[in-house]
Amino acid sequence: MDQLKNQIPTTAEELQHYLELAKSKLTTNWDQLTDLFEHHTHELTIDNVLSDFKNFNVNPVTVSLTLISVTTLILLGKVFGSSSSEHHEASEKKHKKKSGKKKLSRAQRANKEIQEILDYVESEYVPEIDKYIENYQTLSKDELDNKFKFYDEMLLKELVKLDGIDVTGNDILRENRKKVIKFIQDHQKRLDKFKKDISV
Repeated sequence: MDQLKNQIPTTAEELQHYLELAKSKLTTNWDQLTDLFEHHTHELTIDNVLSDFKNFNVNPVTVSLTLISVTTLILLGKVFGSSSSEHHEASEKKHKKKSGKKKLSRAQRANKEIQEILDYVESEYVPEIDKYIENYQTLSKDELDNKFKFYDEMLLKELVKLDGIDVTGNDILRENRKKVIKFIQDHQKRLDKFKKDISV
């Protein structure tokens, strides 16, 4: 069986060559088979052949047809099998690409969360607070109070998020978190000072 497997073509060129060879052999064998049919039986019919197969009668006709069937099945299996394995390999590569992102360690994840909070506060709230302080004269007293409360509450919310980040056992992360907390608290103090100044 291993010897038979080694003879099965593995590339498209080998398969094409093998198919041409098989085609020419089948043509030659078909002629020989026809001679055998005529020689071994005078009345060869489909019913007789089917009957021989059902009853497991071994004769040149059943042996020849069995060999042709097995050869055809091997060739088809090889053709469709290689196509299926190529599809499977492509699918695996695609899956590896998708899941190729490394899973972050606990420290990397914590550092990423700290950085995201800093970036968010810098991009979303700091410019708005700057505008609020610069343009406060265009706002009514209610708008001033409402905006102050909003910014104060949003900054407090980000501080709570920072407190929830686990930096246990990592001095660098603890220091990073402390800097971001101070950054946010500085803006809270800035808001408090502003409110105090304009109330006077």
